[in-house]
Amino acid sequence: VGDKISLILAPLVSSFDGIAVPMMAGRGLGHTGGTIDKLETIPGFRTDLGCDKFHDVVSSTGLAIVSPGSDVAVADRKMYALRDVTYTVRSLPLQTSSIMSKKIAENPDSLVLDVKFGRASFNKDTDESIELSKRMIQTGELCGKTTTAFITRMDHPIGNAVGNWLEVLECINVMKSGKGPKDLVNLCLVQAAQMLIQCGAVPSGTLKEGIIMARENLSNGKAYGKFREMVVSQGGDLRCIDKPEDYPRAKFKADVIAASKGFISDINALEIGHIGVMIGAGRNCSEDAIDATAGIWFHRKVGDRVEASDVIATIYTEREETLNSAADSVFQAFSFSEVPVEPEPLITNFVTKDGVSNFSMSIFED
Repeated sequence: VGDKISLILAPLVSSFDGIAVPMMAGRGLGHTGGTIDKLETIPGFRTDLGCDKFHDVVSSTGLAIVSPGSDVAVADRKMYALRDVTYTVRSLPLQTSSIMSKKIAENPDSLVLDVKFGRASFNKDTDESIELSKRMIQTGELCGKTTTAFITRMDHPIGNAVGNWLEVLECINVMKSGKGPKDLVNLCLVQAAQMLIQCGAVPSGTLKEGIIMARENLSNGKAYGKFREMVVSQGGDLRCIDKPEDYPRAKFKADVIAASKGFISDINALEIGHIGVMIGAGRNCSEDAIDATAGIWFHRKVGDRVEASDVIATIYTEREETLNSAADSVFQAFSFSEVPVEPEPLITNFVTKDGVSNFSMSIFED
């Protein structure tokens, strides 16, 4: 929910000389968002390139984000449909084969995986996510790909935006300024750093130096430049990227107001994902259309102090009839405390073929 990491990560890593980032992504279903849906809010942007065109774009631009074509991981499509009707969506072996079949089809030299846990994830705790990571790493290594994984929390929405165009807009803002919500930026930096290490681009081979290098290219405009190149190479209209303020807006909106002063102790990502479906930002079945402009913008995050009457979120939709119910539900998804709250660590573990280590968020401190 709010997971827009790929939109920044791919151009950020490919902004380094000699590194190409081929990426396949999916569409949203239920409470989860989809990278392809987000990119397709850019007028003209094509994600159905086919294998040959995918290869050509990556070769010329250094990156592409596409949807798997009908000729990619064909068996997985049939197996996923069976998983849905046999209630085995959460099966770890079947998750492993589904995810890794598409990752290996990209034919990268190495892989860095972001494996979620928490109430808005398939995997509800770190043990389950670590076990899934081990299985995927073993699969990747057996296919000759150096594979590692970060175990990351999916209890709260990532960043400030939830909703397709809103998330693209947030990523544009981050890449233009080099700044943004700490959770979003840190997830991008740490995964970019590990990708750079596995590409041999970090002289010291340390994650700390990789983060410094990634932060530099996020701040100096190189990542944004690569994003623009990707949009052009995949047929997108740059006008909405360079002047996002001109993008069509949802007809209806409603602010969610804090009832009293205090500190935000929780924002339930699973509930927010369901609300997103209600207002048109998501879909309950694969045939449902989505509203590009629908979504929720969070003005406050977990740990922030609020005063009574502060606007803590704004809802955008074309479905006027859902506004009141959605506003009430978003408010109910927040929890408040009278005392300061420290957000739980976003990244808990790093997993390689050699084992599992604890991850310290202090690495992001200057």
